[in-house]
Amino acid sequence: MTHPWPALGYLAAAVLAGYFAWFLAGSIDMAMLESAMSPKVLAALALSAVMYASIIPITGWAWRRLLSGQGERWRISWLTALLAATQLAKYVPGNIAQHASRAALAMRGGMAGRSLVSTVAQETILAAAASVVVGVLMYAISAPGAGRLPDDARAGLLWLGPLLGLAFVALASVRISPQHASASPHRLIRLLGRMGGLPGARVALPAFAAYVLNYLLIGIGLWVVARASGMPSTLDFPLVTAAFALSWLVGFLAPGAPAGLGVREGIMVVLLSGAADNTQLLVFVLLARLVTMLGDACNFLIGSAWLAVDQSKGNATS
Repeated sequence: MTHPWPALGYLAAAVLAGYFAWFLAGSIDMAMLESAMSPKVLAALALSAVMYASIIPITGWAWRRLLSGQGERWRISWLTALLAATQLAKYVPGNIAQHASRAALAMRGGMAGRSLVSTVAQETILAAAASVVVGVLMYAISAPGAGRLPDDARAGLLWLGPLLGLAFVALASVRISPQHASASPHRLIRLLGRMGGLPGARVALPAFAAYVLNYLLIGIGLWVVARASGMPSTLDFPLVTAAFALSWLVGFLAPGAPAGLGVREGIMVVLLSGAADNTQLLVFVLLARLVTMLGDACNFLIGSAWLAVDQSKGNATS
């Protein structure tokens, strides 16, 4: 009997791709972008999109590290393809579709539900902590300096930073495997084990470093776009990296904003204020959004094709 799931998967991919194309046409000011386009800018956009797309295999490597803390072994290529294939789902309003599709594909591939939930939670904490660390440090060494960080952003970091710091310390300082925790005489340890345990430094620190590298790669790509589009030199690498890292966090936390759309751009303009005039900043954040959309579209196409080939081969584990 022919299984209907492959056909349904292709249909869902086609619908999602169509929705993304419609979303792109309605969310980007094409007239403003056309005025900034040149062969130099187009080349910079292509390079920046490739650098942005490269964060998915890095994230796949980090996810494999986190899964190893759960006692599971998966091929990086399969995890990367799964992450790539679900990128367009984050443009569906509600910030749920991406996580739901990722969970569905992972569990369909044989991943344990507890491992999935615990590693995604750990990934979220570590990626958020990396965004704060990169954002604050890069803002501090940028030309404007951390003193020009907006008051609202500074106030948010004052309460969010310590919370993420405590969560990061908990993940990185103690190693409690779910297998050993289940046999503990202490109820709290057993409960922690049922929640996936704690990964410890050997797992958490390399994953954290991978997320830091992601922000730096994106920052390099956006800085290349800034230079190619003739933005002022004050829009330097540390500043654009800090602005993206911190605005990503706010966009991620914003309920209902598809891929942080609108929220992220607004925060980026605030964080970059004074480094260029308002028109230049608006063009830059639109170019930055175009970079992320192009990168996500490339990842979706490659990831979907990779999963289709992988499915015909069978096993996703290493």
